[in-house]
Amino acid sequence: MLKVRDIIKELERLAPPSLAEPWDNVGLMVGDPEQRVTTVFVCLDVTSENVREAIDCGADLILSHHPLIFSPLKRVVEQDITGKIVRDLIRNEISVYSAHTNLDHADGGMNDILAKRLGLGAVRRFTQDEATDSTGKPLDNIGRVGDLAMPMRMEDFVEFVEHALSCRNIRWAGKPDDAIHTVALCSGAGGDGIYTAFHAGADVYLTADIKHHEAQLATELGLNLVDAGHFETENTICSFMTEFLESRFAELNVIPSTAQSYFQ
Repeated sequence: MLKVRDIIKELERLAPPSLAEPWDNVGLMVGDPEQRVTTVFVCLDVTSENVREAIDCGADLILSHHPLIFSPLKRVVEQDITGKIVRDLIRNEISVYSAHTNLDHADGGMNDILAKRLGLGAVRRFTQDEATDSTGKPLDNIGRVGDLAMPMRMEDFVEFVEHALSCRNIRWAGKPDDAIHTVALCSGAGGDGIYTAFHAGADVYLTADIKHHEAQLATELGLNLVDAGHFETENTICSFMTEFLESRFAELNVIPSTAQSYFQ
């Protein structure tokens, strides 16, 4: 009989909580490690929509990337969005486990998944010397850099990413005719990694949630930039974790979320 703790043990082999950033909140958000599990629902965010879907499919455990509880809760009431979600989870005896920046950092985790989706080869982490700002100050080293099998024009690379990640709202900055071979990437909001990508010798940096001044910086550095969307760069967790759990627990029913990006 599988229990929540059995699933957690396997997940933490892949993404140890010790890899999480100090500001992050990972692990069991709601529930009981001793709860029996027959069905797991996998999603990017623990939203009202995903909780309803989890309830409908009879899930005992939700596995999410983004933490359900990020800041301390001061109350758990029906009139508060997070409070209502927590109450719904408890009423339906659904546990929630979140693997966030620990999965971003992990070998085989979120950024390696993204690199694989893009078909990159010779994928590696950034070196300590690369993960610095213009003054040499260390930056968060979350992301990867790798090479395309064959170079392509920047404009064609954008189209390639759009199809590879099913992007509904892609933005980019750069020169349409630049040759793209080396790709730096960071899943989710990675605007603070522009200098890192530049120092790594990348032709393009692919991430999400890029701000105006970050695009300005990349342009000044001569670094092509693709904002492929937060959802699109991280929703790969659904298919990956479905396969991951099914390969380790034959008796487990794993159901991925069908949620779509908010942006059209």
